[in-house]
Amino acid sequence: MASSEVSHFHEIEPKEVLDLMPSGLFLLTAAFEGHDNWQFVQRGLNLDAGPPPTVLVVLSQRNRTTDLVEASGEFGLAVCSPIHAALVVASRGVSGHTTDDKFAQLGLQRLPAKHIGAPLVAGSFVNAECRVRETYVQGNRTIYVAEVLAAYHDPSTEAVVHYDKLIYRFMQDPAIG
Repeated sequence: MASSEVSHFHEIEPKEVLDLMPSGLFLLTAAFEGHDNWQFVQRGLNLDAGPPPTVLVVLSQRNRTTDLVEASGEFGLAVCSPIHAALVVASRGVSGHTTDDKFAQLGLQRLPAKHIGAPLVAGSFVNAECRVRETYVQGNRTIYVAEVLAAYHDPSTEAVVHYDKLIYRFMQDPAIG
């Protein structure tokens, strides 16, 4: 990089790079032996259109939802819509370890799934039913690679993205490339 180009940049803490990388905002559900829970996930991505289609999610090992994914080997993955944005703020500090029904406490409506035990989420842009195929532990996070068994799209809503600790509506401008 030429020195004039470098002058436009300022150094940041390496951990800040994650906040400055736009990402989808997802809600992950899991269930096992009559217990279910959910959590927001900012680190998720589509890996391969398949067959089979696969996705990747990253979960903290401290979360109750992670315990349920580990036990069941499956999860629901919802692409959040604008109605879920307020839940992000409201859910901070709410733990499945100390709350009997996180869905009810925060007003999140369960929908039945066809292929997994975890519920799907009402109001989502997309809901996917996923089965874990590979697991990787990286520090205090677990990376799950999962096959998408079924997916459901609601074209009456839109996806949201997470960027710089805020939530934005997705695809509001015309494509530029």
